[in-house]
Amino acid sequence: MSRGRGLKIGVIGAGSMGKNHIRLLSTLPGANLVAIAEPNEEQAKSLPEVYHPIICKDYKEAFPLVDALIIATPAQTHFDIARECLTATKHVLIEKPFTGASGPARNLVSLAKEKGVLLAVGMIERFNPALQRLLKEIKGEKIIGIDIKRLSPFPERIADADVIFDMMLHDLDLLTLILPPEIESIRAKGEKIRTKLFDRVVATLTYKTGVICRIEASRVFSEKTRKIAVTVEKYFIEADLLNKTFYIRDFSTPTPSTLPVKKADQLTEELKNFVLSIKGKTSPATSGEDAVKALILAEEVTKACL
Repeated sequence: MSRGRGLKIGVIGAGSMGKNHIRLLSTLPGANLVAIAEPNEEQAKSLPEVYHPIICKDYKEAFPLVDALIIATPAQTHFDIARECLTATKHVLIEKPFTGASGPARNLVSLAKEKGVLLAVGMIERFNPALQRLLKEIKGEKIIGIDIKRLSPFPERIADADVIFDMMLHDLDLLTLILPPEIESIRAKGEKIRTKLFDRVVATLTYKTGVICRIEASRVFSEKTRKIAVTVEKYFIEADLLNKTFYIRDFSTPTPSTLPVKKADQLTEELKNFVLSIKGKTSPATSGEDAVKALILAEEVTKACL
């Protein structure tokens, strides 16, 4: 059977996130899903036959078949799998939280440069249209303060990372887009409520410019919330990342304005960016170097909690 044209891509891991990648890649222009690596037979059998990829038990079996690989396995496996993929000179997209630590992450960045291949990280919020609208509105403005909330009910699937690396990492990554890196101090408090890891963390980052940023992440909240609010000199902006809405209030008027936000599927946009970056038509939205910056911030927040 002919598998069509396009960049030959494989997905490692057919769990919940992996299945999303598989579903979208099967119809993505410029991409050709040719292999899925999944050692769990039941998981592999649950994949719809319509995708028609080659199913591999060992991800190394996919190496001769593909140009690029997406790693959507449990976080603790990311480093070893990515190292093997990069060594085999395959372009790689690794799901968040990348390696979960800045040291191994730097090693992968160096390896990708050595092998001349692309290393991208799945920080999906960078593709959120509400976030992109916020970045456009605050460009050139003097930022006074930032408040970010990422809250969720307790998950059915227990994450293998605490709430800093499981959830807050997205927002720490966004801070590297919005503010310069000069942080004066970090204060944080973590609570272990339902697991042996931090389930709720509140962090306050004070920058040398005087900007104060408060971030709250919780996986034991009553409902799901994803909001980022930015105060600048003349107005207040809030982007609802969950509902894809955008509000702005000028301090001279009491009523906020709701501004339009374009509709977009973030994971689809992430995959398009990965494919176009490999083809040299754009740059990865989140490079390995970008993800290292977010991991370093996450490690500093962790230290502040201890």
